[in-house]
Amino acid sequence: MAEPFLFLSKYKKFTQDGSGPGLRIDLSRNFRSRAEVLDGTNYLFKQVMGEKVGEIAYDIDAELKLGAQYPPSSEMNAELLLISKGPGITDEAEEGQFDAEELETVQLEARLMASKIRELVHSRFQVYDRKLNGTRNITYKDIVILLRSMPWAPQILEEFKQQGIPVYASLSNGYFEATEVAIMMSLLKVIDNPYQDIPLASVLRSPVIGLSSNELATIKLYGNKGAFYDAVKGFLAEAGREHQGLFAKISGFYSSLQGWRDLARKGSVSDLIWQLYRDTKFFDYVGGMPGGKQRQANLRAFYDRSRQYESTSFRGLFRFLRFIERMQERGDDLGAARALGEQEDVVRIMTTHSSKGLEFPVVFAAGLARQFNMMDLNKKHLLDKELGFGTKYIHPKYRISYPTLPLTAIKKKMKVELLSEELRVLYVALTRAKEKLFLIGTMKDAEKSIGSWTQMLEHKDWLIPDHERLAAKSYLDWIGPAIIRHRDARVLSQSEMTSAIADDPSKWSVSIVEESDLVQEEFSFDDIQSDRKEALENGEPVPLETKWAGEVEERLTWKYSFQDAAVHRAKQSVSEIKRQQEYHDEYSDTSILNRKRNFLYDRPTFMQEKKLTAAEQGTALHAFMQHVPLKKGMDQSFLRNYAAELVSKEILTSDQYDALQFEHIVSFFSSEIGLRLLMADHVSREVPFNLALPAEEVYKEHQTPLDNESVLVQGIIDCLFEDSNGLVLLDFKTDAIQGRFQGGFEGAKEILKDRYEVQVNLYALAVEKILKRPVASKYLYFLDGGYLLEIKK
Repeated sequence: MAEPFLFLSKYKKFTQDGSGPGLRIDLSRNFRSRAEVLDGTNYLFKQVMGEKVGEIAYDIDAELKLGAQYPPSSEMNAELLLISKGPGITDEAEEGQFDAEELETVQLEARLMASKIRELVHSRFQVYDRKLNGTRNITYKDIVILLRSMPWAPQILEEFKQQGIPVYASLSNGYFEATEVAIMMSLLKVIDNPYQDIPLASVLRSPVIGLSSNELATIKLYGNKGAFYDAVKGFLAEAGREHQGLFAKISGFYSSLQGWRDLARKGSVSDLIWQLYRDTKFFDYVGGMPGGKQRQANLRAFYDRSRQYESTSFRGLFRFLRFIERMQERGDDLGAARALGEQEDVVRIMTTHSSKGLEFPVVFAAGLARQFNMMDLNKKHLLDKELGFGTKYIHPKYRISYPTLPLTAIKKKMKVELLSEELRVLYVALTRAKEKLFLIGTMKDAEKSIGSWTQMLEHKDWLIPDHERLAAKSYLDWIGPAIIRHRDARVLSQSEMTSAIADDPSKWSVSIVEESDLVQEEFSFDDIQSDRKEALENGEPVPLETKWAGEVEERLTWKYSFQDAAVHRAKQSVSEIKRQQEYHDEYSDTSILNRKRNFLYDRPTFMQEKKLTAAEQGTALHAFMQHVPLKKGMDQSFLRNYAAELVSKEILTSDQYDALQFEHIVSFFSSEIGLRLLMADHVSREVPFNLALPAEEVYKEHQTPLDNESVLVQGIIDCLFEDSNGLVLLDFKTDAIQGRFQGGFEGAKEILKDRYEVQVNLYALAVEKILKRPVASKYLYFLDGGYLLEIKK
């Protein structure tokens, strides 16, 4: 694939020895774009690129030439969209309402791009796919927005989210400017110190409370001279009956605020933030907004970063807020949390430089009216490798500075180089599109701008005069004078043009969009019929039924058909099934009463006594019994030596070694069941298994049958051996028996049987289903006292 910018960069004058006229390399084909896109690009650059600006002559050899075949298209594949931005938009303000502010340029261009993208997607614009060797419907990932730099990207992202268009941009800043993060920051500031008017008003106006501008003004009337928080307290003290609806909102917020402030003093910042998500339902709210996935990712990142902050030696809400404020004062920021990847079906925003070598079916080149960055030309001194050093002359007596000839010469040279570089950047942007190219710029004074472009109508040469091209302050200063000479630019000029320039084979669509057309009308009760308005204000059903009523009701009342299956796990352990189905006796450590603990007042870990829990002691025993050799005549000395060997091999820890009761293990191997194990023909220890069971057998407490549902049950059998009597299932238990049960082991048999019968029967069922053989006997062996309990069917 040919890279147009490669031949452009090689137009710079260079030779091997650094002198001479230089070398130009022409590429014969462009394998990227439709003929319509190539014609439009050639038409522009034949007029604006020359040796004075651009450092090359855009002649017939330099033109892009068709190298790809596309199916015919009736679309206009090159469009220039100009936004006419007036002096401002004002509405007739009613009492208690604010004037509408003039929209920023970035918002206007973002809304225009969003409308064009929706139009492309909804109209199923066809793009050619070489993999399919045919056309397909356009997707969001076929579209890219190219910017000279990324300061506009956060605003475009926000606007696209409002429009419901998935969008991706790799940003290193803009996190704290995200609306949802800014609202949470304001809420935290209010919790830290409610006597901050701007954060408090921000929270009250936000979706957290949802007050209108008029309601904020009403509250302020109750404390006109003091802080807004005093006005809130005054409102709560005096306005209960007069404004009942507003009073309910404010009183609920005021009560919650006191609780949050108490939590901020006692707990961590991360706990406070998560509690705010729960109490305000703000996390769920932003999830339902356009771009909700990204917004929730930002809020999760905010919580995670508060935890990271507290992992240091710093604590407290005030310090956390000051930490963020200092970051913002320094100009530091955090990249927005990534909820969407670049490879997903999203519109991508990137800089023109980062798009080099890439290609996209549809390209929006935005911000074409933004002025070039010429700050470097305004320095008091300039340096050039050829012209040397230039600075201003300062009169020694009058202390007045004058530009010197070297400074003026260097500045002129640097300006030419800067404009040449910007022209090359524009060339890169226009050569990224394969099938459709949009050029978007905003004119602050459309009449003045178009009037200056019309001067080119009398110019008969293809190349625009040098002084006009050198006077350009933005890309639009090049594009406008070039496009206005085309026959398709009648919307810009009504003059009849019959020159070769006007009759160029390229095709352009030129449109002027008024700023007022891009203003989104806000919802107002005044726009509603009186009967519906009254119902809405009173929170009553609106007396209107549309054709969508049935579908709305169906969606809101829809229930998942397999809800019963959704509340239970599809994979379950034997131990968990045993806990669900077991009888909770007064001796059971797993009973609800015995499992209650208050972790709030636990001592720090380094101050706690290092002692294994009962479960950890059972784990140690099972690990030892899995590895110990099965031979006759074992005594405590042998067992201790072997356990020490397991510690050296890091199979057991030293704490587990200390927890082993070797006398109980010796008693087991001396018992009848232990001797049968030693004499067995075949022994398997710690046998894992997986078994699919009907859901009704696992979740017996469920009221309705779970038809055709299965649960994968997993577990580990302590010991399975085979002797002359058949298969024997043996499970070791470390429950405390001595002195625990009234009547000793005889009094505990029924309790222990009820406690473990479900577990042992599941083990036996797994053995029988997997091995296709019956289990002859099932035993529980309690090492505390050496008791053997048989579980019979």
